[in-house]
Amino acid sequence: MSLQDLRRAVSGEIFDYQLLMNYLAADVNYPRAKISRLLKSGELIRVKKGLYVFGEMWRKGSISLEVAANLIYGPSCVSFEYALFRYGMIAERAVVVTSLTIGKARTFDTPIGVFQYRSIDKKKFSIGIERREIAGEGSFFIASKEKALADVLSRIKKSLSLEELEFYLLEELRIDKQSLRSLNKDKLREIASIYKNSSINKLLKL
Repeated sequence: MSLQDLRRAVSGEIFDYQLLMNYLAADVNYPRAKISRLLKSGELIRVKKGLYVFGEMWRKGSISLEVAANLIYGPSCVSFEYALFRYGMIAERAVVVTSLTIGKARTFDTPIGVFQYRSIDKKKFSIGIERREIAGEGSFFIASKEKALADVLSRIKKSLSLEELEFYLLEELRIDKQSLRSLNKDKLREIASIYKNSSINKLLKL
């Protein structure tokens, strides 16, 4: 089998080393050398060790950065500013794809973007995660908008007053009031009970 066969078989744009080897090993005597040539020609792009995307000439569509974020380092789930932007809660595009992980904090600067992972304990990690499916691309885990905002607030070290919190949300993050009103209070209350963070508790009062 060849790269053409792989392209026909893979509906998405991102795939792992084992899948690549399965398709090339039956077609060439030296699949690793073939992979090196494909990387050099730009027909394949290595995102990180063991993870690849098709080069532009072979792509059927855009690369899902959310799916990529889950695959690059895990267990992880997309959160913080990137998730808030995806939900339309903040207007400014998040340049870095931000995620939570139960592993060590890591940053990966890859050919398809920068992926940043912030460490959190398992109990906090597991609450408020949602699974999403992108047709043809696969699935990924993302924080609910309540959890994503709680994760942003949990980075603030000092205790904020209600007025300071409101200023931070409306002026610094530029979240409109309607977006705040759309938050599910029951979900937020559940998250607050696990996170035990004063800023998240004050968010409920707002």
